[in-house]
Amino acid sequence: MADYQVTATDIVQRTEDGAFIPNDPGNADRIEYEAWLADGGVPDPAPVAINPTLSAKPAMTTAQILGAT
Repeated sequence: MADYQVTATDIVQRTEDGAFIPNDPGNADRIEYEAWLADGGVPDPAPVAINPTLSAKPAMTTAQILGAT
């Protein structure tokens, strides 16, 4: 896990405490984040959004996937 995680917006989340860091060049946390990036830091990617209509479908069994039932 990296020290930071990007989000779907221009806000970055610090993983240590969950703080959200705005895209404001005068923000002390953003300055620290930018320095971390410049030193080679790589943030974790943004979480993938899950489509709720897909997750509402019941899962298929192996037999169903293979066409055995």
